[in-house]
Amino acid sequence: MNKRTTKGTFPMPESTRERRRTGRKLTAEALTEIGASLTDVDWRLLHWLLRYPLQRADDLMVGVGRWASRATVYRHVQALKAKGLVESVLPKTPGTGKRLYYLSNLGLYLLARHLEKPARQLARKWQADEVGLLRLLPRLPTLLVLQEVVNGLVDYAADAMTTQGRRPRLVRWNWQRDVTHRFLFREQNMRFFADGVIALCVRTQQSESSMQDQWYGLFILSTELDDEQLMRLRLERLVCWKESPERWSFYQHMLPVLILARSQRQRDHWQRAVETTALKLRLDPLAGALACLPLGESTSVNPWLLNWRTLASDESCHLQDLLKPLPHKAFPPSLWLEEGEDEEPKARSPSSASAATVSSGTPTRLGRLLVGNVAERAAQVSQVAQDEMEDREVIALLGLRLTPCQWNILRLLLAHPLLSDQELADLLDIQRRSVRCSIYELHQLDCLEPMATEVGKRWHLCGRGLRLIAASSRLHIRNIAVESDDAAKRETSTLLQRGEAWLLQRIGHTAGIYGFFASLTQAARREPEQALSWWETGVVCERRYRVGEQWCNLRPDALAEFRVGSQQMRFWLEWDRGTMNARDLSVKFTSYASYIASRELAREGSVLPLLVCIVPDIAQERRMRRVALAKLTHTSGAVLWTTTAVLLKERGPLASIWLQGIPPRSQAAQSGSSLRQCLFDVIPTHDPNANHTLVALASLTADRHP
Repeated sequence: MNKRTTKGTFPMPESTRERRRTGRKLTAEALTEIGASLTDVDWRLLHWLLRYPLQRADDLMVGVGRWASRATVYRHVQALKAKGLVESVLPKTPGTGKRLYYLSNLGLYLLARHLEKPARQLARKWQADEVGLLRLLPRLPTLLVLQEVVNGLVDYAADAMTTQGRRPRLVRWNWQRDVTHRFLFREQNMRFFADGVIALCVRTQQSESSMQDQWYGLFILSTELDDEQLMRLRLERLVCWKESPERWSFYQHMLPVLILARSQRQRDHWQRAVETTALKLRLDPLAGALACLPLGESTSVNPWLLNWRTLASDESCHLQDLLKPLPHKAFPPSLWLEEGEDEEPKARSPSSASAATVSSGTPTRLGRLLVGNVAERAAQVSQVAQDEMEDREVIALLGLRLTPCQWNILRLLLAHPLLSDQELADLLDIQRRSVRCSIYELHQLDCLEPMATEVGKRWHLCGRGLRLIAASSRLHIRNIAVESDDAAKRETSTLLQRGEAWLLQRIGHTAGIYGFFASLTQAARREPEQALSWWETGVVCERRYRVGEQWCNLRPDALAEFRVGSQQMRFWLEWDRGTMNARDLSVKFTSYASYIASRELAREGSVLPLLVCIVPDIAQERRMRRVALAKLTHTSGAVLWTTTAVLLKERGPLASIWLQGIPPRSQAAQSGSSLRQCLFDVIPTHDPNANHTLVALASLTADRHP
């Protein structure tokens, strides 16, 4: 195995070393000759890749398409790559499938010489140096989606903003990825973060001789995680910036916020985060809209045609209705509006360039602003020593190595730590052998670690995996991990995911919940038009609410949504392995009755979940039915369904094993009785416009080894 010679760098093949030896020193004549061979399209491509590294050929077409055809762009990109000015990489990132291009170290210096600016200053300004490139690599799953949306905003802007037969022309536009800005709010230093911000300059004809240019702008937020805390944090910082003193002079001009949700459930999280943020800060919600991106891979997205709903009122709206003309001061300071893509590149003679001040025969040493060759370096990540697993370069290059399946495994383990091989295979709908192959590679890359428990081997994220997730979502590591108390036992990492220790102490309880959802997912796939839409555990499904002056908590073990045809049915899930006595059950059902009576779900605009119960034996089933009858009888719409762990294990969750928990007095709770039915076949349809609601409590009480 090759050994590392310097921290943060990888051993290079002989071909790479030879190429770098020959390219590190160049004479002024060589630089002039390379620059003289480039055409106007070449300079535009280099300038575009300086501002936006890691672009596909289709993205380059959006940037320079008005000056060159698609075939011309493809041909010139390949020519620049052959000259060593541009490099490319083919990542395994979901939604890519195409090469991503970026400037090489030689390309950076040549472009800086052409623009008569210091190369180091230019690379730092546009984050096109080594640090900036490595910061982008783990973010590719999010940034590529943003790129598709920005491309659609630019391509269809003129059509969408046509009014009264007057079709405007998009004459200039600019956008920035991963926008941060520091500001002062209520005597506290803060910093907001947005995944992207775009500025559009639209020119409309006022009369036969006059034209008017107006700027429009949008913030864009998007995330791969269903983390409501992260959503609230980003929204809170934007609201604080809106109210900060630096914006008082143009307070009425605030960029609308576009939120791109990856699923309907994530859309619900974003909408609730908007309401919670406004309530917490006691300020008006941000102006903007929220939409769910279409499922599946799409080569092009027209964001103007998405089903947008306003953030403040959740009403349907058109994107163009949110756009208002904005002054330059309304945009973040980091977004340069003066430099438009329609500007003609200045003609410069090679002799006027700063690099030409060197005598003609003197070699010019090029500093290493960009190491480059990320494809070769990413292929050698597995050769890195274990004691350097927290190296930022290694974590960044992992963004190119991981396949869509491996990304899904990491995110699933982040949401539900301590899953087994079989549960991962069932939940991801992948063969167990394929899951094991992906897990093995993640384990070799120090992203996952196995853990021996009383219910078998379980997997959890270790230090490098947690840091990779944090880097991909631009999170601080403290938001998802804490320092491990038993660091001496964990030689490879001192980081432990938040909440994992609690789950490990109750691993039998945790495994039971995971096993139920895994079996429900598999059973639903065998039935037509049935599916488990989503499921959540832990703090994600907890609710804290106030009744009068008293704060109350509802802590179900899980919340899920099951789809049957066009009907969506939600249910809570509580897991009791037979350890809860009548007093414990009374407290549990009282908390649900209080939550239902508080009408918190009506305030959130969601349907009251369904109620199901699984117990280890008939005795516990009768005890739970008796307590539920006493606590939930006078709760409007409450219905309880029960079954036993034996029936669940033998026949599956979709079989006729469910017994109504609060039946008419003439019915009896007998195991094996004909009263048992299929749960999702007997639940009546809920009308969201009706005054009554259907309730179900999922109190799951099962034993893994009956």
